[in-house]
Amino acid sequence: MKKEFLKKFLYMFAFLLSAGIYAQNVTGMVTSDDGPLPGATILVKGTNNFATTDFDGNFSVEAAQGDMLVVSFVGYTTQEVGVDGDQITITLALGNLLEEVIVTTGYGTQSKREITGAVTTVDADELLSVPATTFAQQLQGRAAGVSIINDATPGGESSVRIRGFATVGNNNPLYVIDGVPTQSQGNLNPNDIETIQILKDASASAVYGARASNGVIIITTKQGKISYSTYYGFQNTGQDVDAMNAQDLGKYLYLADFYAGKTPSHGQYTFSGTPENPGIKTPKYVYPSGQDTANLSLYSLTESNIYAITEAADTVWWDELTRSNAPIVNHQIQASGANETSQYAFTASYFSQDSPVRFVGYERASIRLNSSTKTLGGRLKVGENFTLSLDNRKGGYNNSEEQNAVSVSYKHHPLLPIYDITGPEGNEYGGFAGSRGLNLGNNYN
Repeated sequence: MKKEFLKKFLYMFAFLLSAGIYAQNVTGMVTSDDGPLPGATILVKGTNNFATTDFDGNFSVEAAQGDMLVVSFVGYTTQEVGVDGDQITITLALGNLLEEVIVTTGYGTQSKREITGAVTTVDADELLSVPATTFAQQLQGRAAGVSIINDATPGGESSVRIRGFATVGNNNPLYVIDGVPTQSQGNLNPNDIETIQILKDASASAVYGARASNGVIIITTKQGKISYSTYYGFQNTGQDVDAMNAQDLGKYLYLADFYAGKTPSHGQYTFSGTPENPGIKTPKYVYPSGQDTANLSLYSLTESNIYAITEAADTVWWDELTRSNAPIVNHQIQASGANETSQYAFTASYFSQDSPVRFVGYERASIRLNSSTKTLGGRLKVGENFTLSLDNRKGGYNNSEEQNAVSVSYKHHPLLPIYDITGPEGNEYGGFAGSRGLNLGNNYN
């Protein structure tokens, strides 16, 4: 037992002796050409041992002879120094400082480290992964602090809010495209964009005045690349409307009256039976209201006599108002060239988008030419930015309207057909069936 204890004691003594030989506190200083560097980090490579320099650049760290010290400081080149003795002086050299330049002020440039305002830069190439009408739709979710609400109709401009929402007045930001201020975003081809910077704070007013009170989006278009791009896709509604058919709606109206303590009645349906086994009879004509016969010779759609005879139907209005696989297509040809003194870029594009809602769509054809040349030995630069854009918005509706196509699709009465008895070509007014008749609501066809 004593021999075993003695053996362990000798092993422990040898370990402590070897540690005392090889481990030591290494002290030193980290400095540069400008003097000591406070806050520099000294790490013993391969271990968790580290230290930082004090205000005078001094440090002390536990390391053994032959260990490597990794010395680093922001803005300076990291060095590795071997431990050879217990006193080390390390001189760090300046590294590559950030000199990224951003166009921020409309009439000049600043390096990123000199900017005092809130600026967001967006990679224009990332925007092209999203097929959309405007760059604002592509920008959604890609710029912190910028709120974008899509119009949800082809050709509609999105609502962009950089400095929050106000209750009155115009909250739209100012758009500056190749140095030209504008309030419109919809007629700019997103494929023409080279860079986008977003100025968020009030300092932008120093350049653009009161127009910049809601923020500024600065856009520079492409100046010298050669490309052809195209894409084709389609859009569908995210969810179909599940509305009742004519028979189910009649049953609902019957039970609603009965359980409300009223005698079930309706201007179009005929009710009979019991709640457990109701009889729901639909009419042949909804105008004249709830009739099974009508004098077709009385039909008239003139300003002095409106008598639109309309047969009853069982219309699924959502299916009639929407379509599947509404196409979206874009074609673009771009040609450009440059030399030491001149450059040019020409773009021709065509964009077309049809909405999943029928009779709603958007087309745009645009031409853009940018060119510049240096004269007088480079002292004078002359150029132009020319844009021609033709667009056509077909149909459309406001999302907040009571009578827009989507809301009507689930509120229009299923007893109403699309056309009255004359059909689509029966008269100069088109023969569309309206809600003229009892208990059919006030929705437009």
